[in-house]
Amino acid sequence: MGLAPSFWALLFGRIITGIGYGFSFMVVPLYIAEVSPPETRGRFLSFPELFINSGILLGYISSFCLAKLPVFISWRLMVGLGALPAIVLALGISIIPESPRWLVLQGRINEAFSTLILTSDHESEAEQRLNDIIVAAGNKRHKDLASAGDAVENTYPKLHNKMSDNEEAGVNLAATDHKHLIRHMWLELLWPTTSNLRFTLFVVLGLQFFQQASGVSVLLYYSPDIFQKAGFQSGWGSLGATVLVGIAKDISIPVATIFLDRLGRRPLLLISNIGVTASLLTIAMRFSIQDIYPNSTSNGYLTIAACCSFMVFFSMGLGPMAALLPSEILPLRLRAQGMGLSTASNRLLSGILSLSFLSIFKALGAAGTFWLFAGMSSISMLFLYSFVPETKGRTLEELS
Repeated sequence: MGLAPSFWALLFGRIITGIGYGFSFMVVPLYIAEVSPPETRGRFLSFPELFINSGILLGYISSFCLAKLPVFISWRLMVGLGALPAIVLALGISIIPESPRWLVLQGRINEAFSTLILTSDHESEAEQRLNDIIVAAGNKRHKDLASAGDAVENTYPKLHNKMSDNEEAGVNLAATDHKHLIRHMWLELLWPTTSNLRFTLFVVLGLQFFQQASGVSVLLYYSPDIFQKAGFQSGWGSLGATVLVGIAKDISIPVATIFLDRLGRRPLLLISNIGVTASLLTIAMRFSIQDIYPNSTSNGYLTIAACCSFMVFFSMGLGPMAALLPSEILPLRLRAQGMGLSTASNRLLSGILSLSFLSIFKALGAAGTFWLFAGMSSISMLFLYSFVPETKGRTLEELS
């Protein structure tokens, strides 16, 4: 995109990067959830949020630093620099192991066991986790399999001999007609027949809706406009305030990293939602006061403080949890499709809100817009308290 000779070339590049981002937005939390031990899964699943926001912050900083350069150079440099982390990512992907749960679904038991060995403290733990995955995947013949290593070795005589994955391994969950299997999975997901699956989908899609209804995409994409409305007419002033918001968002994510596996998911979610709601109410009230007293000079600084507060509380709960919880509570056989649906709904809501924000902003005004976001955030408190389960310390198979 940095070398794009025309608008259409730039648009084409942006579409390709958007597709890649969509894939990574779905696959990364799914993969981390499936390879991580339950004791540290929450901590590891907070890392994507940390690095995504680090990238956003670097974008803010590069925009600030390159603002003085000629326009035809500044944006090309900013876009082109994004290729560097993409190259590092491509190299890293080439050496990571496959998900053990996906391998079990393909009947590749030896490979799944080898991956579990890498992420377990000892062999017996890997064997127990393998047995749990097999049971959750739907192979009823092995429900009574003992967790001890001897039982696994007896049931899977080739597990320790490192022979073929598909012979006498005990499981072959790959369908003869792959297209029929995929179609059946999507039908089961989109038209669930069990109350458990309906409830899971309700929680997953509800999380995506209320995360975006808080207005986070608006604050990320339109913060310079918001700060100009708050009184910072200088482009440098609004960009500098935007950088501060990015820093606040970035430094608060380690809170989730530290406490997700200590306090649990629900406490952090509820604390996060309370803080987000209070921050949105503060922004709404200050814009309301500004409408009454347009010459007030304190509004702008309070708006910056409230936006920073919003990002701090959002990043310690609502931010990482919208990707973490679906990857934990969706059943194994439908987890990939469920994560795809979850990600698509999140990005769709983000796109709708981002495209419609300026119209909403014009129709309701700054105060009315943030009163709306604060109201939605208040409603989300009821949803989170009433329906979101605690998943701390439980295996994916228990949650399934």
